[in-house]
Amino acid sequence: MEVKMADKFVKIANFSELQEGRGLQRVVNEHEVGLFCEDGKVFAINGECPHVGGPLGEGFVEDGKVYCPLHGWPFDLKTGKCLTNPRSKVECFTTKVEDGEVFVCVSE
Repeated sequence: MEVKMADKFVKIANFSELQEGRGLQRVVNEHEVGLFCEDGKVFAINGECPHVGGPLGEGFVEDGKVYCPLHGWPFDLKTGKCLTNPRSKVECFTTKVEDGEVFVCVSE
């Protein structure tokens, strides 16, 4: 018999809280998460910049990238890769929107 694991999606925000070009910084299961909306799509990444720990959820979004508010490092919202330092990357999380609520899947 196959045992199905329960999904680990957690409500993180209401979709109405998201604004194009701006992020939200939230904590989910002790993870800092940056939440973004661009072209109607919702993205979630590790909200802590690997450079000096800047809150990526407070950065601005443009052309599929979020820019760290401390030093401007750009991170791709789809891959988490830093576009100016190829050795730096942040984790990306799966999101879903249901009934106007935004959920993110993070490990416990």
